Amino acid sequence: MKILFSLFFGAATAIAATMIHQTLPPVGVIVALIATYCAIWWPGRYFGKRRYKFAALVGWFIVIAKAGSFGAGHELLIQGDNPGSVLLTVGFIVGLIAFFQRV
Repeated sequence: MKILFSLFFGAATAIAATMIHQTLPPVGVIVALIATYCAIWWPGRYFGKRRYKFAALVGWFIVIAKAGSFGAGHELLIQGDNPGSVLLTVGFIVGLIAFFQRV
């Protein structure tokens, strides 16, 4: 149950990061990156194991990968502009940093 919670928590944060990264371009991306770090770090800290951080990272990555690829109607939620590229690359690096932080 804790793994499932962590997975959905990471996915919910990725949905929020996807929606907010385009608002007020420098501020929205910064908020999305901070939320990504906190959402991946917190389950491991709360439950006391690194596997919960990994579940949150996987949930975050699944949603971000789907949002960054073309959908059924050829729509993109994360575009290839500066804020979108920063969210994809720096967001994943921030997620890895949060994952490798000590529990």
